[in-house]
Amino acid sequence: MVEAKTTDNWPTTPESEMAARIRDFDWSNTPLGSSADWPQALRAAVDLILDASFPSYVWWGPDLVQFYNDPAIDVNGSKHPGLLGTSARTAWPDLWGIVGGIAERVFTTGRPERGEDVPMVPDRGGPKQTAWFTFSYSALRNETGTVAGLFITGIETTELVRAQMALRDSEERHRLVIESWAQAVWETDANGMVVADSPSWRAYTGQSLQEWLGYGWLDAIHPDDRAYAEQQWREAIAARAPVNADFRLRVPGNGWRWTNVRAAPRFGSEGHIEKWVGINIDIDSHKRAENELRISEERFREFGRASSDGLWIRDAKTLKLQYASDAMEVIYGLSNEAMTADPMAWPALIVPEDRDETFGYIERVKAGESVVHEFRIQRPSDLQFRWIRSVGFPLFDERGDVSRLAGISSDITEQKQLTEHQGILLAELQHRVRNIMGLIRSIGNRSAVGASSVEDYRQALEGRMLALARVQALLTREANAGGSLRDIIEGEVQVQAYHPHQFNLIGPDIILSPKAVEVLTLAFHELATNALKYGAFSVPEGRLTVHWSQFEKRGSPWLVIDWVEEGRPPQPPPTRRGFGSELIEARIPYELGGMGKVSIESGGARCRIEFPLQDAESILETDAPMPLTTFGGTIDMTGAPNLTGRIILVVEDDYYLAADTVAALRGAGATVLGPCPSQETTHDLLKTELPTHAILDLNLGGGGPKFDIAQLLKARNVPFIFITGYDPDVIPPELADVPRLQKPTPFRTIVEAISQL
Repeated sequence: MVEAKTTDNWPTTPESEMAARIRDFDWSNTPLGSSADWPQALRAAVDLILDASFPSYVWWGPDLVQFYNDPAIDVNGSKHPGLLGTSARTAWPDLWGIVGGIAERVFTTGRPERGEDVPMVPDRGGPKQTAWFTFSYSALRNETGTVAGLFITGIETTELVRAQMALRDSEERHRLVIESWAQAVWETDANGMVVADSPSWRAYTGQSLQEWLGYGWLDAIHPDDRAYAEQQWREAIAARAPVNADFRLRVPGNGWRWTNVRAAPRFGSEGHIEKWVGINIDIDSHKRAENELRISEERFREFGRASSDGLWIRDAKTLKLQYASDAMEVIYGLSNEAMTADPMAWPALIVPEDRDETFGYIERVKAGESVVHEFRIQRPSDLQFRWIRSVGFPLFDERGDVSRLAGISSDITEQKQLTEHQGILLAELQHRVRNIMGLIRSIGNRSAVGASSVEDYRQALEGRMLALARVQALLTREANAGGSLRDIIEGEVQVQAYHPHQFNLIGPDIILSPKAVEVLTLAFHELATNALKYGAFSVPEGRLTVHWSQFEKRGSPWLVIDWVEEGRPPQPPPTRRGFGSELIEARIPYELGGMGKVSIESGGARCRIEFPLQDAESILETDAPMPLTTFGGTIDMTGAPNLTGRIILVVEDDYYLAADTVAALRGAGATVLGPCPSQETTHDLLKTELPTHAILDLNLGGGGPKFDIAQLLKARNVPFIFITGYDPDVIPPELADVPRLQKPTPFRTIVEAISQL
């Protein structure tokens, strides 16, 4: 077999032969596959047996693939090391008739069982002799609570079996067997001085007869246990009562083993103690097992103290809390003392509508199932409602009955909120993408108007798309906090100017809102492009000055920007109002609430822009939910339904979409009210005007969908339609029958929808 070490150097148990063999074994040729892919439950089980001081095995998976520890090497005898990684069914053919049924039942039911006094013939280097072992079979569960393997521990009971066999024969044969034991019988006089013993005892302790007789037995006791043993003996003599004590005795080789000493007085005819008769029983393996259990329990408690999830154990009948980790107090907002004192304190925290279902899951655990359940509580420490996920599983007693319920409780409130928020973000993403597509469509259509050639159209469209890309990059780099006015202007003009001295930027450092960045970047791009084609940047001697400053207007800060070109060569006056002029003179007032004016003079273009400095979102922001818009294009309503006589209110916060919708409706013969960019302006208009129909955008000014105007129109019996980037599940039930058009929407579809109201 080609050995392939694991990449993580696991297991790391020091000075362990089996840890090294497991680490170097080529597991890829077994049903378990590479050890790097093993579940944590399997690794934990292997670590547990490697740390155990008595023979222990792990049989994992449906094939019962076998692991064992160093103490089990002696039990395996000549089968070692060939048993590692093999199926237990094929590894123990001579025993499978005895242990196979036990293993299959534990694997199926998850309930522990024992194999009592199983005979084996281990190869221990000498003549082969039968030895007896008692094995305990326990279920190993994976992270979902499903039985995935078996944990087997063994204690050799050879001496006990032989003793029982000898006792069945005769007292004399029993005596002979006792003398061959590591245990021993002995007698003392009335004062506790040894007067007789079995030879096996001296062989066990390594003392000679002279050393042992009298009070020499005290020298064989571990120094730390000596005072205790002597005290137990003196108290028994004084009380004339039996003694039963555990302590450590020296064995050959200067080692120490735990022994149990039991002695009883023998009384004479007059009631005086004549002698003491005692027996020593080697209990070292049991003591070590108890120590392993104590260490394991302490590790569990340390794990509980460190875990952010709550660990708990309850009595299956009363539901009384028997153990709760520290995290339970944080999760439930109630002290462990309070939950322990009153079994009903915990159920009282569960919200009423979740309580019956939660009790149903508890009954399933009591019936032997492992379940995962989510429910809500109201935490008394801060009165918050919290979502709890509880993983519950049964703990079985030695009879296989469910005696306790255990579980792990986690506060998943943030996970629930994140999942819900993710859905909101997805809806916002869909909304934004649809509106950005509308914006691109609108810019594409407007770029076609007035283009003299395909190449002229391509250059105009490419420049505007690159300007949008620069806006998005700026907002992303600044975490959607807006951008510097100087950086925006400089970024647009320096790519068009002949040299850096051709332009002069004068003004204080001002950070604009994301919406202002979006609008002004496109505006300065149009101005700079026009300067290159027809203005100051078309000749090396041309000059541009951009000056800006803040001022107060109606108690709010405003920004004024002056764009002044000089040195433009003579040009005929413009014959049309272009994309840039519409953007500055119409979109800036509409979306920024200010004003914009462009004029062409002898030296070049002059532009003045004024608007209030206030927060507003851009459709190009990338992290948080925000209002999105779509933009229309030139509308051809030839053959569309006739809307003559209809008075239609348009509510839309994006300038382009509002303007294009108005154009489409008017092209179909309708009278248009608005357009209105906000709820406030809409309410003001409805104070004096009554439309026959209406078109509503759901996201006015950002912050998600709003339905105030819709409710008002419904109360006034005005039919209307929604135009939105949101999915239908955001619309409340009382408005579910309102027709909804998804952005971006062909304007002919809008006209047709209005005509069908």
